[in-house]
Amino acid sequence: MVIGYRLYNKTASPKQVSKATHDLLIQLVKKYWGVAEPRQITVSKSDSGAPLLSVNDQPVYCSLSHKSGFIAAAYSTTSHIGIDVENLRTSKSYHRTRDYYKDGFLTGSGLTQQAFFRQWTLAEAVAKASGEPLLKVLEQPLEKQQLAAKHFRINSFLLCAYQAVAADKVSDISLHQMDNDNRA
Repeated sequence: MVIGYRLYNKTASPKQVSKATHDLLIQLVKKYWGVAEPRQITVSKSDSGAPLLSVNDQPVYCSLSHKSGFIAAAYSTTSHIGIDVENLRTSKSYHRTRDYYKDGFLTGSGLTQQAFFRQWTLAEAVAKASGEPLLKVLEQPLEKQQLAAKHFRINSFLLCAYQAVAADKVSDISLHQMDNDNRA
């Protein structure tokens, strides 16, 4: 899995953030494709709104995520993937969600704020990779999926990368900070 991220304008409109995240994915593929230069890269949306990436007319697994001030994009040629980012400097209370799902996605984790956000980002990444509704994923223990996920702390943000190739190990993940022009 190849992941690119960058800090982004906190005051950007949702439309601007969406465009910047799609552009980031395209620039990431152009820079890190690894084989012959990609001739054609297209990003579209599925009926559910999930991003669809095509490189040289071949489907490629991808995932996008953003929070105020941060955008991330990822692709994989081997398996379904999901990424999610959360800002750890939030004023949102996680206690009600934590208490409601303590037997679901939080099973086996501590009930601290840090543990909550690690599990929350994992749940969102698993939902993106599997195509399952987030509420269904939140109701399930995610102990096996934890083994196929990697978390990255970037400034005040927590980024989770999940690859559904094998639920018992983390596959190779390369993480790249992109500059303001979406170039590495």
